[in-house]
Amino acid sequence: MDGAKTRDLIGIILKGIGLAMGIAVFVLSILGSIENDISIKLLSLGVVAYGLYLLQDKK
Repeated sequence: MDGAKTRDLIGIILKGIGLAMGIAVFVLSILGSIENDISIKLLSLGVVAYGLYLLQDKK
C-alpha cells in the first residue's frame, strides 16, 4: 500500500472508533448497564480518536 491509501485507511479506522464509542455509550446508557465514569472514559477515547484523525497530515 502506498502512503495515501494508508493515510485514508487510518482515517477511516479513527473515525470508526469515535463513532463506535458514541454509539456504545448511547446504547448502554439506554439499557442502564453503564456507570458514569466508564461512559466518560469511552467517550474520551472516541474524542481522542477524532482528534488524531483531525491532526493527520492532509496531503
